[in-house]
Amino acid sequence: MIAMIQVRQLSKRYMLYDRPLDRLADWLLPAALHRGHPFWALREMTFDVAAGSSVGIIGVNGAGKSTLLKILTGTTRPTSGDYRIQGRVSSLLELGTGFHPEFTGRQNIQFGAKMAGLTDAELAERYDGIVEFAELGDFIDQPVRTYSSGMLLRLGFALASSVDPDVLIIDEALSVGDLHFQQKCLRRIREFHERGTTVLFVSHDPSMIQNFCNEAILLDEGRMIDRGKPDQVIDYYTALLAEKYRDGGAGVRIVRPRDDAPATDTAQAAEGPAPDAAADQNGWKTPPLHARGHRTGNFRAMITSVWLEARAVHGNSQIVVTGTSAVLHVRWIAREPIPSATVGIMLRDRLGQEIFGVNSHYREVRMGPFQPGESVDVGFRMPINLGEGLYSITAAVHEGENHIETCYDWVEHAFSLQVLPNPEERFTGLCRLPVEIEVQREPTPPAERQFAEWVRSRLAT
Repeated sequence: MIAMIQVRQLSKRYMLYDRPLDRLADWLLPAALHRGHPFWALREMTFDVAAGSSVGIIGVNGAGKSTLLKILTGTTRPTSGDYRIQGRVSSLLELGTGFHPEFTGRQNIQFGAKMAGLTDAELAERYDGIVEFAELGDFIDQPVRTYSSGMLLRLGFALASSVDPDVLIIDEALSVGDLHFQQKCLRRIREFHERGTTVLFVSHDPSMIQNFCNEAILLDEGRMIDRGKPDQVIDYYTALLAEKYRDGGAGVRIVRPRDDAPATDTAQAAEGPAPDAAADQNGWKTPPLHARGHRTGNFRAMITSVWLEARAVHGNSQIVVTGTSAVLHVRWIAREPIPSATVGIMLRDRLGQEIFGVNSHYREVRMGPFQPGESVDVGFRMPINLGEGLYSITAAVHEGENHIETCYDWVEHAFSLQVLPNPEERFTGLCRLPVEIEVQREPTPPAERQFAEWVRSRLAT
């Protein structure tokens, strides 16, 4: 596979100063007398991005994401290391970057297209499409300094996506603007990816990376600390947030499942009996399923099994029909004294999009304290009002409202669920809502009749 982006031992150092005069002194005095404090925004970063890949970069503020993209787009130079990008590159970094504030939108399109390498013929062919995509109306002829952040996004993305790049680089710019234009931009990015364009973008939105990337990179303090499938990298990112912002407590550990590990061997889980599969006279089944997904936490408490109690299809509890009543069980065991615990679940679709999440804290169910060795089964009773498809369930045990405070155990893909359509109640979409349709015949008011005639006359012309 051809590597469109090659990064080798890339580092970037900035000098920080306590006073402005210290910066001047560094320019005038020998190096031995320099007063600046070095800050490494990037440290010895090495990776390749294959042609046609869509790679998301995620990390906390100050991790080095924007610095990396600025180096790759030539906005700043690295302190050491090297990088190489093949083909035509188009980028959308900080809003307004590359635009002259006194030029109008049209003038900036012409100027930016030249800087991007478009010929006069290519610009003439694509100019109307750029203006139309930006949807700026009369503001296209106004100076860019009068634009809002959303308008800058419209102009910047319309221009960046017009050059048919081999590599498209985007830095968090899509976080602004209205929902309509964000969706329009995401559709364009998906089209680029489907055509084989290599996409590299920074986002703080995990769901965006899960939906649009086939790979993710996690940065922290200028280093690449994880790379792999988006859901696993985002799980690591979530644990990293919990570790950085928690108050005291043991550190967070990351444990990846081994292909050869037995179901109960993940993260050296405390041994506990799993419920035996059984069926009553109504055909309800409760088969065991030990949690063995990618997991994070301090492991003071650990999830030992997750399973669904429901009227199954063909005896398989992982296949249910839309609308089926079910109880999702999360069994966990305390390994140390636990003052209080919150148990939660999250349902995601096959693209990793979060569909529904709830925990015992939200429902004001208080649990604790628990002693070491104490086992707890928590059941979430609910109808499976989901559309047809494959879903994954994440389970977690933590303190407080969410896992950011203190996370004991967080298990990705603890359970998979396939939902089949109900032929007696058809619908489209991701969720099944209770609907009653009422129809009443009424005389049409004169005002509505006049409006309908006016619309018809306009369409006729």
